[in-house]
Amino acid sequence: MYGNYDPPFSLEKEGISISVEKIEAQWIYKRTLGTDRVEKLILEEGKLIINPVKPLNTPKEITQNLLIEFEKMLLLAAGARETIFLTFPIEIGIFISDKENKNHQLLDVLTLSRQKFTLYGSVSNGLVCKYWKSKIYSVAPSLNPLHEGLMELTVRNTTSDWVSISKVVFSASGMKLYYDSNVFMKARMDILSKNMAETGFELYHINGRLKSYPRKNQDTWKEALEVYIRKLDFVPPTFDMRLGL
Repeated sequence: MYGNYDPPFSLEKEGISISVEKIEAQWIYKRTLGTDRVEKLILEEGKLIINPVKPLNTPKEITQNLLIEFEKMLLLAAGARETIFLTFPIEIGIFISDKENKNHQLLDVLTLSRQKFTLYGSVSNGLVCKYWKSKIYSVAPSLNPLHEGLMELTVRNTTSDWVSISKVVFSASGMKLYYDSNVFMKARMDILSKNMAETGFELYHINGRLKSYPRKNQDTWKEALEVYIRKLDFVPPTFDMRLGL
């Protein structure tokens, strides 16, 4: 489903129906997912681009924080540095571009993933986060790219003690998604104490490779278009986990 489409066109996949048709001098965008229906008028012809976006837009923009809970507790030795794989929820963005494919405008966002929110911390001082639960993988699993993305997470224990980790929290700022047959992003988690860590994202470079992932499947990856956050909000590029691991 991900890719560029020239109107008129229609497609259906996994319960999602998307079409753009011309009625008289106007283009009509229609999208159906279950009982959710969207219809918009497009005054000028343009290419439609469908790609994964940050999983923080539906059902509406409530938070810029993503919390991934581990299915099992992770124990990391003092000074250790390990790379693991996690999954994260996918949202699908539909953009329209001009004929030169330079300017893009978001038309629609939808998701097939389960929607859930949680608090990181206590009720009195906690932060609202989009919630996701993931297994921990040592090699990249096979995923449905319309439902789940793949995260390569490098965890570094800078302390002199063993640490136990049950979750990781990210800020949306700096989150970069890439896609082709899969959707992926690279992230890091630096353990600062038994209860504190700093998290952030890493850019993917042409010469960079995901560990334990076939090289041939990485050569055609594309950087996904972004849904930009509100300009008045300041979202730091890293997240300080000060309320527990």
